[in-house]
Amino acid sequence: MADVSDWLDRSRLRRNLCKTEVMRLGSKFCIDRITVCNISVLSISIQVSDSARILRVVVDSQLSMVDHVSSLCRSVYNQLRQLRPVVRSITEDAAKIMVQAFVSSRLD
Repeated sequence: MADVSDWLDRSRLRRNLCKTEVMRLGSKFCIDRITVCNISVLSISIQVSDSARILRVVVDSQLSMVDHVSSLCRSVYNQLRQLRPVVRSITEDAAKIMVQAFVSSRLD
């Protein structure tokens, strides 16, 4: 990690240690045997988690995408609820087109 930190400094890139996440990857059997809870990275202690967000995708420790689908459904449901007042003031066909465009853009 020190080498990565040095490279980032030389390249004039910033790192945000508050957003740094550490997770375990492997089968359920292997992950259950690991007892490490915290890892020290550049003098900061980071808690090991079962999932991490990478480029807006939530990756879990078994790469099953369950956490990502759950997060995406929660986000889409919230945003669809915010469309309700707008949908009431436009025609039914316009509302269908708007909702279909919204849902298909989120699925991409």
